[in-house]
Amino acid sequence: MNTEKTFIIYRNMAIMLFYQWCTEKMARMRKSAVQVRFEILEFLFFNSKPQLRTNVWRKSTNLSYDDFLKHLAYLEGKKLVKETTEGGCGLTEEGRQLYIDLRKSLPSIL
Repeated sequence: MNTEKTFIIYRNMAIMLFYQWCTEKMARMRKSAVQVRFEILEFLFFNSKPQLRTNVWRKSTNLSYDDFLKHLAYLEGKKLVKETTEGGCGLTEEGRQLYIDLRKSLPSIL
């Protein structure tokens, strides 16, 4: 009977530690909107030909597709990204210049 109670206590402790580890890991994995948008801009900057939305989504973020589309729509609304008639995405000149400016200012921030 004593070993059964000990087992239950250790099992419950293990479950609590695992839950704590998972929640901490998830908190570290989440990125801010600024990080996500910067990564989209960065991917499009280095891949200058128009890219399919799904390709940009898979290569630049780890978000759900719906969340990615929200960020992409934001960038399109700010006229930093444009969509082609074939369904591809590319940076506008404003987007390219903004990426360059952000890239220059990052060392002074970090």
